[in-house]
Amino acid sequence: MFVAVVLSAVEVFLAFVSPDLIGLPPGVFAALAGLVTVAAMVARLVVQRSLRAFLGDDDGAVSRRVAGVAGLGAALAAAVAIIAPWEGVELRAYRDIVGVPTICYGETRGVQMGDVATLEECQTMLARGVAEFERAIRPCLPAVLPAETRAAFISAAYNIGSAGFCRSSMSRRALAGDLRGACDALLMWNKAGGRVVRGLVNRRNAERALCLQGLGG
Repeated sequence: MFVAVVLSAVEVFLAFVSPDLIGLPPGVFAALAGLVTVAAMVARLVVQRSLRAFLGDDDGAVSRRVAGVAGLGAALAAAVAIIAPWEGVELRAYRDIVGVPTICYGETRGVQMGDVATLEECQTMLARGVAEFERAIRPCLPAVLPAETRAAFISAAYNIGSAGFCRSSMSRRALAGDLRGACDALLMWNKAGGRVVRGLVNRRNAERALCLQGLGG
């Protein structure tokens, strides 16, 4: 809940200031504003759903649920923040490196060539997609994980698919209690079309760094 409040406040602030006022180039300012908007949407969505889930709960577990909501909101926001710049945004459908129709922030599900979207639609699509992938891989990870570590795995799943993630050594090692080994396993997923891709190498290194950050570096 605190994360949602802070992100919403930053979102409002950025809506009323200019790039010059805070000393940022227009392109950087626009990217920052977009990321904050998407992260705020994710955080608000998580808070709203979770509040509905535990309103009226009198079993003494409310404080634990609030903590869980905050942790999940932080993980989703961190996942959005790392996914968005690596995927980039395209408002018209295109074919990715292996020929799959793709739009917005790397979205492929249900996409057809000729599809178009607005930036706002892409941001909403990313927020929903991140939440959906988190739910899909939740059974494939330990129940308790640092937000940064969970975010790194969500980012990987968003890229390789939830089924691929749940069959991976990332999931197996994490469930076995080897979280550092699970973070290291991210580096194995650096190929597309059977060949190593420099962009994926760089992305996996960034995800691994985030993953390990949650474990204390």
